[in-house]
Amino acid sequence: MTGATRSHETKVSPAKRPHFLDDIDGAGHPIVFNSRDGLVVPIALHLNFMASRYPASTCLKHARVLAVYWDHLEFRKIDYRDANERVLRRFLVNNATRATKVLALKDETELTITLERAEFVCHVIESFYRTLEDELLCIPKPVKLRFDRKRTLTGAQRTANRSSPATPSPEEVETLKDHLLEKPNSFAGQNMFGMASLFRSAGLRICGAVGLTTAAMRQGFVGEADFLPFLQQIPRELAALASGAGTGDKRKFVTDGIKSMRERGRTILSVPVFEKGQATFATVPIDVFSDLLDFIWTDRLSFHSAFGRSRPDYRVPDNVFLSAKTGHAYSEKSISNLFAKTMKELHIPGTGHRVRATSIEDETRKLYYLHRGMHGIAWQPDNILEWLRMYARHKGTGRLAHYINRIINLEEVLGYMPVLFDDTDLAASARALAAVDPGQKQRTVDGLLALLNELGLKPLAEPNAV
Repeated sequence: MTGATRSHETKVSPAKRPHFLDDIDGAGHPIVFNSRDGLVVPIALHLNFMASRYPASTCLKHARVLAVYWDHLEFRKIDYRDANERVLRRFLVNNATRATKVLALKDETELTITLERAEFVCHVIESFYRTLEDELLCIPKPVKLRFDRKRTLTGAQRTANRSSPATPSPEEVETLKDHLLEKPNSFAGQNMFGMASLFRSAGLRICGAVGLTTAAMRQGFVGEADFLPFLQQIPRELAALASGAGTGDKRKFVTDGIKSMRERGRTILSVPVFEKGQATFATVPIDVFSDLLDFIWTDRLSFHSAFGRSRPDYRVPDNVFLSAKTGHAYSEKSISNLFAKTMKELHIPGTGHRVRATSIEDETRKLYYLHRGMHGIAWQPDNILEWLRMYARHKGTGRLAHYINRIINLEEVLGYMPVLFDDTDLAASARALAAVDPGQKQRTVDGLLALLNELGLKPLAEPNAV
């Protein structure tokens, strides 16, 4: 494209002046404009609708796709209200760019962009029209479906070679967490340590961690029998228990309730989080939850008390993690950059988001051991994937299949049906039994049966074995 035409391209720029979209701060929110229309109103309406549901970083990604799509329609002299599946297909065939040179002679024309990129572009454009037609009622809904709901991107599937992002090992994650506590600014390090703990133990996304509030943590007590007698005495925001008259007794209520849950064998609390524009629940280990409470009632209190002394207008937000520079909640981008920089310095592969993948890998292994051990060759991958989907808070199981495929591929390489252990001592003992003298086999079996009977267990025969 020449420089003469480039000046007419639709551009995207984050808003620099503070303003509000309903009750959302619009600073940093994308603005889409060009020399023909000024502000591109249809896209602006969609992005404003997104602002209350998604962070500015997600809105910016959508804005960039829609800006290019808008120019693509303009170059083809197509009104945006007349777009349909064939228009979208040609946009994809032209690599989702402003270009219009490539013309698809058939619907199955092979795409040269990756499957992930093609799916994202389709999602953005479909969301754009869904907002205008169904939510804001700005344009009439066509009689015939605008886009094909059964669209298959077979060409993209054949050409997309998605590389598996590097995932840090559990040991590397622990090294990272230890390093974060050694940061010169101890409060900043404690913030990042707390987030890393949530990535690793609860599989939180970065957006879920930066948006976590003490009020959401308090919601984890709702419905728990140990908290019912005194739940009404606990304030809406747990941060309010950090200081003040009478808060000591209420803090003791909370710690005693958590202790009672531990004694009953409970290991997790279900905490509401807001991720990718949706409210959902994360399973936070009780130990990590207790550490966060201690952080809120000590270091976090000391920080915002000192920070507010020289800033009379400062009001501390309810977010668990506060920026040591601004005193307000972190942005997703800043946390992503901080983790990427720290992990690079430590020569640890991956990013902060991949620490979450480490958590999902561990959960997959635990679920597989449990399900495979109980059902033998009759185990059902779909069941494991569904449990994993709920843990990882995904809409579908497709993006989780590769976690379980690693275990399945290992079995195929071994060439036999192994018995799996999640404890190295148990595995070592079982390996020793494999070398028992043939003359001692029956005696060994009798001894193991006696031990199982003493432990209240029964042998699990291989189901459906031929």
